[in-house]
Amino acid sequence: MTANESGDPRADVESGRRLAGQYARLERFRRSHQQNMRLGTADLRILWLFTDGSPRTLKEIARELGLEQSTVNRQVNAAVADGLLEKTRPTAGSAFHVVSTEAGRGAFEKDVAISLQGYEAALRTLGEADSSQLLELLERFVEAYGSLAPGDDAS
Repeated sequence: MTANESGDPRADVESGRRLAGQYARLERFRRSHQQNMRLGTADLRILWLFTDGSPRTLKEIARELGLEQSTVNRQVNAAVADGLLEKTRPTAGSAFHVVSTEAGRGAFEKDVAISLQGYEAALRTLGEADSSQLLELLERFVEAYGSLAPGDDAS
């Protein structure tokens, strides 16, 4: 019987706290893995957008990341200064287009590999059946949780 089936609202709260506790532990371990990575979260998030090879304006980046354009402008300018991104203006008076540089793509791929190695190693310890079940349940949970987020149509 699940917490929802029991009819006891305290069971729902307990399940929520248990999930939040595990998420907090996962975040702590993830931050520990990040110590071996060159890029910060903001750079990784922005560079992830450019894995499709498409240039974007600051407005498009802000919309896709769900951030204020001023925040994106600051993050993009820092990434440009670090040689990770490049801004170009296709025609005079048009908005800047942002693209990832070769150095940005290389740093992104290296850091993603570091991050994924940790996830893959942990999944291997669970075995194929349990890791497959975990991923299926997590996908369902994220979909259910996401459907409750007002105005967020991210997938």
